[in-house]
Amino acid sequence: MGEPVASFVFAPSGLKTQNNMNFKAQSIKQLLLVIGVVLALLLLTLNRGLAQEANKEPVYKCPPCGCSADDKLVHGPGNCTTCSMPLINTLNPNEGLNYQNTTAGQLCLVFQANPNILLLDVRSKAEFDGKASELRRFKNAINIPIGEIEKRISELDEYKEKEILVHCSISARSPRVSKILADHGFTKIRNLMGGLSFWNEADQSALPCKEEFLNQPQR
Repeated sequence: MGEPVASFVFAPSGLKTQNNMNFKAQSIKQLLLVIGVVLALLLLTLNRGLAQEANKEPVYKCPPCGCSADDKLVHGPGNCTTCSMPLINTLNPNEGLNYQNTTAGQLCLVFQANPNILLLDVRSKAEFDGKASELRRFKNAINIPIGEIEKRISELDEYKEKEILVHCSISARSPRVSKILADHGFTKIRNLMGGLSFWNEADQSALPCKEEFLNQPQR
């Protein structure tokens, strides 16, 4: 008998191509399914977080007014039992106020947008002159101490429609003056939260305009 002849069956090339395409299509479908599940989970987590944030109960505190009540939290609007100022919503500091609270971090942008903003320092004259405080003050600031603001308010009449930045050392006196000005018809009042203490202590990287707007240290 002669040697057996091996036989080979070759699949048509078109069939191999079709199988490869089917495999790739199936892989893509599975990948898309996984991506869809992951996105759905992410959206569910995000929606839950937003719902929890929206349902947070507001917590209120004093503006501050420089007293022991500053750190006391209450679960409703009202007035501080010490200085009678309206309590601040910690989730929305400008709620119910007729002036605007401005953080130190926002102030460089405020200065950039309005370099002519009036800088009203309501500390005592001795603090302003550096005799009772080592805090550096803002360049070009004017000084009307909180105890004199009511009788000298006419000095500010030309600024009734202009921006005024009210500030003190730790933002204890400036909220009260901000409210007084707003109650007298001043329409663009900003209260600097944290006061000059924060500005003096903050790093230059956090407040890039710090040296441009603070005066030189007292010698």
